[in-house]
Amino acid sequence: MTKNLVIFTSSFPYWTPTESSFIMPELDALRSKFDNIIIDPERASGTICNYAEALHGITVDDSMSRLPYSRHRLLKASHLLNPKVMSLTLSDLSTYSNINQLASGVSFNINAVCFAGCIKRLMKRHALRPDNTLFYTFWFDHITSALALLCNKLPLNIITRVHGVDLYDFRVTYRSAKLRDFTMSRLLKVYCASDTARRYLIERHPSHSAKIAMSRLGSPAILTDSPTPAGNGNDITFFSCSRIAAEKRVHLNYRLIRTLALSRPDMNFRWMHIGTGDKLASLLNEVTHQCPANLNVTIESDRIDNENVHQFYHDNRVDWFMLMSETEGGVPVSICEAMSHGVPVIAASSGAIPEIVDSSTGVLLSHDPDDNEFLTAINRFISDREAAGKLRVNARERWRNSFNSQQLRDSFASEISQLLP
Repeated sequence: MTKNLVIFTSSFPYWTPTESSFIMPELDALRSKFDNIIIDPERASGTICNYAEALHGITVDDSMSRLPYSRHRLLKASHLLNPKVMSLTLSDLSTYSNINQLASGVSFNINAVCFAGCIKRLMKRHALRPDNTLFYTFWFDHITSALALLCNKLPLNIITRVHGVDLYDFRVTYRSAKLRDFTMSRLLKVYCASDTARRYLIERHPSHSAKIAMSRLGSPAILTDSPTPAGNGNDITFFSCSRIAAEKRVHLNYRLIRTLALSRPDMNFRWMHIGTGDKLASLLNEVTHQCPANLNVTIESDRIDNENVHQFYHDNRVDWFMLMSETEGGVPVSICEAMSHGVPVIAASSGAIPEIVDSSTGVLLSHDPDDNEFLTAINRFISDREAAGKLRVNARERWRNSFNSQQLRDSFASEISQLLP
């Protein structure tokens, strides 16, 4: 029997800073297990990325992104009196603590109901049958709930992945526990990107524990034939790659490296960061006015694809990858990428980061490290080049054995293809 797969994304294959690095490594594996694949992005901004080879044989249906209420929030107001929207909202009425939570809940409910209708039209347009089609949402969001609502009339096969903002309740203004529980009751599987995330979801929805599994993302082998060389001992290079947003705490990267440079005037330091975000301006201001002479800072805020990140590792000497995120849902792909090149990691103990960073692959700091903790940890390896070299070997092996995306995604594709009869 022909097997169809419909993948719902936020924007992919339209370019976004992170989603492409999550999804791209999966396409070849999925193509080998499904006869037809349709990708349906909710938003389409700009042009489709240069993924011609990766998208070969895959249909991109951007009909959802063209819906008026997908592009203009005010147009959603016309759906406030929809009976299903009202029913979902009223059932949670006692759980809203303030007007912002009510507005967030109403918006989610409108999205779920409206996109359910869009999905029905998509099924008709592509002649999709419930019995041989797997619906896969890359994020556990309103699209997932839209599919669940359709299950009242259609026996759909649905799976979802869950990451960070769609996992942790504290990351959003409001999340309906009742609607999420209903949605999970209609799913075949929920795939978390880390064991930490899996345990978190099971604690909140124990009745669905059998459906909650772990499937790490990892990173692909790109330009990893030989490991990235370390510096010469007198010049230390730190590299980081993330959105410059409050939860990523990129300012903390700079503060710690600046403290190190001030404490070691006999050495030269370099920090290269790739990424942009709403905290970029304040970071640039801080660097401009407080950077010591022996610290060179480069912030690349233009659009950078993951291939460019791998090229950076390939072409430059990098001593440490750095990540100080306040929270992480899965094992960060950026850490996997660094380790694939043999670069050890210094990171704050947040979310699932301890699942990949430990004393054998880098330095795991406390969740809120201070200057002294960082200096004590990093100076050990500055003075002991042999110990630093062992970290590089171990980091590469950890990626090879546990976080190579080709192995992880092949296993995932094989598993989900068997969910269809």
